[in-house]
Amino acid sequence: PAPPIPSNAFDAMVERVVDGDTFIARRGPGSPRLRVRIIGIDAPESVRPGTPPQCHGAQASAYLAGLLKERRVRAAYQLGRPQDRFGRELWDVWLPDGTFVAGQAVQLGNARALRLRPHVRHAAYLSATEAAARMSGAGLWGACPAVPSTQ
Repeated sequence: PAPPIPSNAFDAMVERVVDGDTFIARRGPGSPRLRVRIIGIDAPESVRPGTPPQCHGAQASAYLAGLLKERRVRAAYQLGRPQDRFGRELWDVWLPDGTFVAGQAVQLGNARALRLRPHVRHAAYLSATEAAARMSGAGLWGACPAVPSTQ
């Protein structure tokens, strides 16, 4: 089963989706805008300057935008640095109904599972979910001729 919303989760409001694994959010009214990278997934690139979108990148980005744009979410940090090397916040993200966003993106083939220590709390679940998505040809696994592994 997908991981439940943890007791230390906080509320955030998504303002804009950047691509299939990154969005802009605020933790409260008047708080600063934060660039957020969803922990544990890697979606095909759709907005990298100077490069064409990767296979299934536009679809992954559109999916996340439809799921999160202008929507309240629950989020939590994992142990380790709260930001990546680009200064993006690293969050696990759930919809208010308990849907684990990373898991759903991987299940539908809109992202690959990505294991980057120390942020690996849900890595086993995401890897198993990716294996099932690959087997069924979901999303990028059926649409893209060669998908490089991120594991």
